Amino acid sequence: MTDAQQLFDYARRQFNEIADDVEKHFEQVAGQLRQWMPADSPFVRPLPAPKRLPPPSTLQLAQRWVHQHRRVTAAVIAFLVTGSVGTLIYVRSKNLRHKRRAKRSASGARTEVVVVAGAVANPVASALYLDLERRGFVVYVVASTQEDEQYIRSQSRIDLLPLHLDLVDPFTAQDQLARFRGSLERGHHAFEGAEPHQLKLVGLVLVPDTKSAPAQVEDISSEEWSDALNAKVLNTIATTQLFLPTVIEQKAKVLLLTPSVTPALKPPMHAIESTVYGALEGFASSLSAELRPEGVAVSHFKLGDIDIPAITAKQKWKGAPQPRLKGTPLRVLHDSVFDALVARRPRRTWHVGRGSLAYEIIGDWVPPAVIGWMMGTGVARKATAVEEVAKSEDIMQSSQGSLTWEKVEQEV
Repeated sequence: MTDAQQLFDYARRQFNEIADDVEKHFEQVAGQLRQWMPADSPFVRPLPAPKRLPPPSTLQLAQRWVHQHRRVTAAVIAFLVTGSVGTLIYVRSKNLRHKRRAKRSASGARTEVVVVAGAVANPVASALYLDLERRGFVVYVVASTQEDEQYIRSQSRIDLLPLHLDLVDPFTAQDQLARFRGSLERGHHAFEGAEPHQLKLVGLVLVPDTKSAPAQVEDISSEEWSDALNAKVLNTIATTQLFLPTVIEQKAKVLLLTPSVTPALKPPMHAIESTVYGALEGFASSLSAELRPEGVAVSHFKLGDIDIPAITAKQKWKGAPQPRLKGTPLRVLHDSVFDALVARRPRRTWHVGRGSLAYEIIGDWVPPAVIGWMMGTGVARKATAVEEVAKSEDIMQSSQGSLTWEKVEQEV
């Protein structure tokens, strides 16, 4: 160690000793002053009051309890999750096992009547009225031509009956409907010696054919617009008007079934289909508001992609490519229609089928430009993109929409 280093260490020790002596001296002086000075002196500052913490909130208490009882919390969560899943599975299995059947009289006869109006040979309509007859309803299908009546009778169902209505002549249609009302008012005997029972109208199911061939507005003639609106909109409205007195008297339900995927997106080259859908939707809303005071419920079924076995088998036989995503089973539609017919207060709107609710939300909230970009509706791909979007609905409402129109197309 050099002399300079020793000198620096000595000076540092001396400085530290002097600082300690000064600090001790000031502490002694301060202590003596505190003892001498009275407590009420203005020079003495009172000690600050201790701060009180607010009481813990319910959330904080819960967090503390969960932190302190981790095992109990994990057991409770596992029990709730497994219980919820088990309850959901039980309810769904119970609904699947529940047999939906129409009411019968004491003698076992059918008493509830359902009227189905629309395209007679439409795949959805034909599957619907066959299922309603199988569930125990007496089903009347509105037929406007002899071909429609023959098609209904060819199903060979005892309680599936054609109801001929001439929508062109209102007076003739009133007389035809009077005979139908008479069958509801008079007594019926299931067999000789049985007690008489009366039939009750429980629902009017409207299944209009809203399908139309893709075309630009400039290429659609006024005659085509007139034919489409007459066959798809005015016939539905006229049929509803004819049955309204009976529907109000019997407190029956009114169900309107329309495909909603294509009209929800409002793509180009589908002006007729979008117009028909908008007209029927507005008609159903207005009718619901008018019949609500009368105690009559109106339900609008917005259909998405539904898997119809007959159409699927036909496509497989023809070797058509199958879609990657399978549609909703047809039984879901049948169960929903039955639930709406027997419910005391059915829902105003039913979404049945894959994509019915999703496409409606997209059509309502997504800008049209974004929808067009997503569908790729360019000039060169316009028809192809739109046809791909409407593929599911075209399957459901293929060329089997109406026997009369089939005959006209064949002749042409």
